Amino acid sequence: MSITLPIEHVLPELRQTLDTRHEAIVVAEPGAGKTTRIPLALLGAPWLGDQKILLLEPRRLAAKLAAQRMAESLGEALGETVGYRMRLEQRESARTRILVITEGVLSRMLLSDPSLDGIGIVIFDEFHERSVDADLGLALSLYARSLFRDDLPLKLLVMSATLDSDAVADLLGQAPVIRSEGRQYPVQRHFGQRIE
Repeated sequence: MSITLPIEHVLPELRQTLDTRHEAIVVAEPGAGKTTRIPLALLGAPWLGDQKILLLEPRRLAAKLAAQRMAESLGEALGETVGYRMRLEQRESARTRILVITEGVLSRMLLSDPSLDGIGIVIFDEFHERSVDADLGLALSLYARSLFRDDLPLKLLVMSATLDSDAVADLLGQAPVIRSEGRQYPVQRHFGQRIE
């Protein structure tokens, strides 16, 4: 049985936005599917070509689980199309197209190759959690893009459930904000009789 997650309703809008813009913001409720469905949906984008997708996760466990879930949904083992890299641990190969990383890894990648050659998009997930590494990663990505990526611009996607999207949109040059509405279900209260 296939489950349709709320994020899937905005995937066409996101793809269309990234076809014409180099930055976007996605605001979606927890559990909407943004972490695992968006990177997979962007794999076939014409602007990506043979470049990689970097998905930045603030916590190690979240990074590993997101990578594992995406690999499972493709029917593959970790390290094939989807891999991960964190301090002292990695599962990736030459075939890896989506690389889930932790925040410190992005900083080291930018220091060793400021142009992020071979990377088509950096996705900052759970950006509302705000950390020095995530903020530095976004600032360095913007700076690197302005210096090194004139021919093939680096795209940036910021995702969160509780983000101040207007402030981040301003930072990213009036980036479009795409909102995914979560599901709501009616709640009924039933009070049982007290048994004596």
